[in-house]
This record gives sequence, C-alpha cells and structure tokens, in this order.
Amino acid sequence: MKPAALTRRATLTGLAATTGLSMTSAKAQSPIDKNKLYVQLRGNLDGNDGLWSYSGAYWGKPQGEIARQLFRVDGFSFNTMILHEDGGVDQKMIECGFWQHPGTGELADAWTNPMNGLECEPKHFKSSQSLSFDKHGNWELPEDRRAAMRYAEGTIVSPITNGPVIWSQERLITKTSRPEPAAGSDPLVYGGQVSTSTSLVTYKANIADLDKDFVPTTMHYQSMSGWYPWMRMGQKAGICSFELVGLKHPNATEAPERVLAFLNDRRPGFLKDPWA
Repeated sequence: MKPAALTRRATLTGLAATTGLSMTSAKAQSPIDKNKLYVQLRGNLDGNDGLWSYSGAYWGKPQGEIARQLFRVDGFSFNTMILHEDGGVDQKMIECGFWQHPGTGELADAWTNPMNGLECEPKHFKSSQSLSFDKHGNWELPEDRRAAMRYAEGTIVSPITNGPVIWSQERLITKTSRPEPAAGSDPLVYGGQVSTSTSLVTYKANIADLDKDFVPTTMHYQSMSGWYPWMRMGQKAGICSFELVGLKHPNATEAPERVLAFLNDRRPGFLKDPWA
C-alpha cells in the first residue's frame, strides 16, 4: 500500500480557510482535512515513521477514594501512517514503556501496591495496535475483532485552532468481554467479565511549521481503564489513568537519555527493529 499523492501545500490550503493563514498562491480554499493533518502530526506525510518519546504519570483511584500517582512512566513508540487515495487512514503503532517508582525514578520490577498493601510484579510493556479509519475519520473495526467487543467507537476529531496553533485528536472508547479465569488461578488478577477503556490523545503543532518536511509536534495522552491484572485488585471498583506528554523526533537518537538507557538495557534491538 502506498500513501496517496499529497503535498504539504495542499494541507496548508485547507488550513488557510479556517485559521486565516495567508495563502496568496492558493487558487482555492477548502476546509481542513482532518485525516491528512492527523497523519502529518502523528507520523509524516512522506511515509516515514513518527518516532515518539513520552513521559508522565500513571494514576489509580479506587471508588470512593482519592486518586494517587502509582508510577512514573517513560516510553518510546514507532508510528507507521498510511493515507489512502480515498482519504482513509491505516495506523500501526508499537511501543515499549517502563514503570518506575515515582519518588526515585528507579525501574519498578517489584512494587507494593499502596491501594491494598500487596506485593506485585509490574510488567514493563511492549504493546502494539493496528487501526483503520475511513475517509470520515471513523474507526473501522475488522470482523475478526468484533466478537470480543461489546462496544467500540473511535474517531479522528476535527482539528482545533487557536491563533498560530493547531491540534489534532484521536478518541477510542471500547468495552470488551474477559474470559473466565483458569481454575486455581489467583482471584485477585481477575477483574470481572467486562473491561472498558477510553483513550484520548491530542497532537499539537504550529501552523507555520506545516510547510516543513518534518513537523515538530507534541502530544498529550489521557486514558481511563481498569486495573492491570498484576496490580492484584480483583474486582474492586475503580479506575486507572495514564497522563503522558510526548515529543516527536526526527530520529530515535534524539530521545531522552533515560529512555534510551531503559531501551538498551531491557529491550536491546528495539530501536533498530521494533517489530522483531
């Protein structure tokens, strides 16, 4: 699959209609194409991967209790974006993330859960996702994934502009069925028959940068979901939330030193061949 033929100038022509950006060379103006902008900010229009480092906090809140920060999180992701001729988008992402004690920044290979006092073993994550959006920016769920889904909604949101700045957003909301636990397994790792997740990510760039081959972009990510099994919270009501900020890099070597150190130590080879 090859990306549709696309110029940055075509994207800027659309932006001008909404933001007031001067485009004296444009013969016509059209509304912002949210799918093109999403590809440009999360990835790159030339088909090169969007390379992201991110940092932030992971929060936990049992029902009726105050929220507390459970971990610091640092990670890195590769984002492959394809914009099709019909306006649809394929997005493929793979990431590695690392849990750390919030007070020290040391990797949390062992952890006492402050919400229940139990000893736990956090699982540093390597995870991936593959999504497709139609020309209207709506998530197209493959047939083979629908059986496990009780609810699935996703969209690329129409851009927001404010002066010289533009934001592109992606929202994913799911409700899935969990299989019954195996006989004799720890009951505290089973969270119940249903799992819900809300993922809200925003990409921010300066409109003046949209004419560049590489568009400097920042990210904010917020989520709401249930407990990880290794947290040993059982079916206690409550939610967890990532609160992350990130930066897109022209190459992986520009990621923060602590992220590169974690990757080289715990995930050697990831930066050269992330899908291995």
